[in-house]
Amino acid sequence: MKQSLLNIWRLTGKELRAIRRDKVMIVLILYVFTAAVWLVSNAAKTDIHDLSVAVVDEDHSPLSRRLIDAIQMPLFHEPALLSPAEAASAQRAGDYVLELSIPAGFERDLRAGREATLMVLVDATAVAQAGNGTTFLEEILSQEITRYFTPNATSSGLVDVVFRTRFNPNMTTEWFTAVMQLMNNVTILMLILSGSSMIREREHGTIEHVLVMPVRPHEIVISKIAANGMVILAASVTSLIFVIQGLMGVPVAGSVLLYALGAALYVVAIGSLGLLIASFTHNMGQFGLLIIPVIVIIILLSGGITPLESMPGWLQLVMRTISPAPHFVIFAQSVLYRGAGIGTVAGDMGVMAAMSGVAFAVVLARFRKVLAG
Repeated sequence: MKQSLLNIWRLTGKELRAIRRDKVMIVLILYVFTAAVWLVSNAAKTDIHDLSVAVVDEDHSPLSRRLIDAIQMPLFHEPALLSPAEAASAQRAGDYVLELSIPAGFERDLRAGREATLMVLVDATAVAQAGNGTTFLEEILSQEITRYFTPNATSSGLVDVVFRTRFNPNMTTEWFTAVMQLMNNVTILMLILSGSSMIREREHGTIEHVLVMPVRPHEIVISKIAANGMVILAASVTSLIFVIQGLMGVPVAGSVLLYALGAALYVVAIGSLGLLIASFTHNMGQFGLLIIPVIVIIILLSGGITPLESMPGWLQLVMRTISPAPHFVIFAQSVLYRGAGIGTVAGDMGVMAAMSGVAFAVVLARFRKVLAG
């Protein structure tokens, strides 16, 4: 046992030195856990901000002017006043996401108690912005019409519904995107680093040196996962503290140490998967082509981009059974957003630990065959 631990320690040091010599990989790690987290979080927004709006005002009444004035920043850009022909041409060109049409006699019909209709044309090629923007615009117009005709009206409802938004009071997209991007980066880089460590041995011809050493297959596998896992964990925790929490101002409600513990279980499973994929390839090109669909499936179906509950029931069951990513997403969101303790996330940590054990056993069996071959 003592000799085995010593071998693992020495092999882990060898792997860390190999990573240190790979300048491109170091630059990639630094970029992915710093600039990439900030850029993606601030660029990939679905919030309504400065949304383009055009208005066709055929009523030219005090009410129509008031409705136009109500469309203000920061939700909407200053509305452009267009003729019907200009509006039709502009929407075909994709110049405006929303176009509001106020028909002639709109205010007159409302005052006479007749039915009146406002038409909003929506460019749904921008799905999220179109849906959210339509909701906000409808609410603004309804409130403004109510205030115009009943300026001193008070609520007469028997029930007053109060909404309290927890964990993200302002519903800021960056708070969600930053943490999800961090978890995606852990997945991507752990797969690449662990797999490339084996490919690097083959391409440099050092795998033969390892084979003649008095080491066992499990010592080689553990050292590769440990070395790459330590690098990813250190980069992940550093990014969480200094980039996400410090630079971006995203509050971290739970324990960073608990997050690191859960992430350690996750990187073992993902690192084992990376080594398993690498065992079926002979060069970095083959590994890169094979790893791309795996990364896409793991990330898109992890629940970090779209809620797991919105997926078909059978797909939820499959992903929860074969992939540790959904459990890691649930774990990280519970700890970092809601401040959950170990008692709350013990179940997901247990599942990740079990999956790590299974993945390690599979890659070890495969690695022995590769060494024997």
